[in-house]
Amino acid sequence: MKKYSLSKNAGLIIIIFIISRIALTFFDISLDYTAIFRNWQYLDVYTLQHNLLRGVWYDHTQPPVFNLFLGLVLKLTGSYAPIAFSLIFKLFTLVNTLLLYCILKKTIQHTYIPIILALLYLLSPASIIFENELFYTSFISFWFLLSCYFLLGFREKINWKNSGGFFLCLLVISLTRSMYHIAWQLILSIIVLIYYRKEIGLSKLVAASLIAILLTGSWYVKNYIIFNTFSTSTWAGMNIARNVFHDAPITDSSRIETIEPFSKISAYKSYIPAGYENKYAGLNDRDLLLEMKNDSFINEKHVGYIEVSNKYMAAIKQEIKSHPLGYIKNVVQSGITFFAPATRYPTTEYQAKKIKYYDVLYSFNISHFASGKQQRRIALTVSAFPKFIIYLLVFFLVVRDMIRKRRINILHFFILAIILYIFFISSFFEHYENMRFRYEAEPLFLVLAAFAIDFFLKNRKKVRDVKTA
Repeated sequence: MKKYSLSKNAGLIIIIFIISRIALTFFDISLDYTAIFRNWQYLDVYTLQHNLLRGVWYDHTQPPVFNLFLGLVLKLTGSYAPIAFSLIFKLFTLVNTLLLYCILKKTIQHTYIPIILALLYLLSPASIIFENELFYTSFISFWFLLSCYFLLGFREKINWKNSGGFFLCLLVISLTRSMYHIAWQLILSIIVLIYYRKEIGLSKLVAASLIAILLTGSWYVKNYIIFNTFSTSTWAGMNIARNVFHDAPITDSSRIETIEPFSKISAYKSYIPAGYENKYAGLNDRDLLLEMKNDSFINEKHVGYIEVSNKYMAAIKQEIKSHPLGYIKNVVQSGITFFAPATRYPTTEYQAKKIKYYDVLYSFNISHFASGKQQRRIALTVSAFPKFIIYLLVFFLVVRDMIRKRRINILHFFILAIILYIFFISSFFEHYENMRFRYEAEPLFLVLAAFAIDFFLKNRKKVRDVKTA
């Protein structure tokens, strides 16, 4: 009976997905394929098509996985790539929804909560928008969900399949986005190993975790040897600069912070030592030495950005020492942005406007009605409030349950650790992208929300039963 229910609801998810996505065609929402040419994170399209492995190897700005993914799709589909990407990203949403439903069925006994929350995710305006963005949001959500699926498998048996699958997910995530640092991967791995330290099969967990850490670490070592930076991205200084210098009054025009981060490399000419590029000549000139890529877009892969980012980092340290309150204000603003509707993400906001009233109703995104910077800031704060309260209540119930039972639910703890990590890192080091970072882990939050709702309903039933007894 349980298998039938699972199959029936999976079929329902697929049917609703097909109907909803056909309906969306009437709102002119479609994948913007031009992002593959302009996005800072991507290699030149010629490199992706004809020089993929070399381009990825000498990329100092991004971990390798997503560019490898883009290049493989381009090579396999050729002129059909726009259609292929559109279908693949829609498939990510569908698979993510099915994975979420499967995880919820394994974690709670309630009949309707799993299918309701799965459909809420499937029909979310943010899910709709991000499946039409040629970016790694739903891609990372997939690996997060898959890691939870394998983590649940440890309940039944710690074997090579579950061990390898779980740590492979952490490896892929770490090699897709630089925000998920090797330290993040290492700490999560240690947490899982400590939790299962007395279980049969620990040796498999240790072996799989070590292999994953070594593979991730090898990319860090490669970047250190070639580019003298122990990281998967040399953009750290430029990224943080957008948060530190946001709204900061700067009067000295000779300082690098007067230049908008991620400007053309020629704008930073005076900050790059003469001949700096020479030692990298011949490695991958198209991506490391050209100012523009794909004819008309800024090439942020230029090797000069390594020195530029270092200069920004030095300026950042000085600014925080001189004006700590200004930085704290920006961190607070970023923290608020974290809970804002994910459809507020700047590069996809134009798509959200096409389903404005649905977004307002579903996401409480009242910024659609705001005009001007100040109004938009107020609207963002108000729009973020419901999500903030929901997260606070769910976290409270989950943590209280652990404290009362004096036992850690490893899945819940794993999810809490991921969400809190994203919140703090994005608030301190990023500016105005936090809502998208949150949404990468939104399906994981729904796993916690399902527990909280089930917990509340069970307690309510107990109270009712006591009153009627």
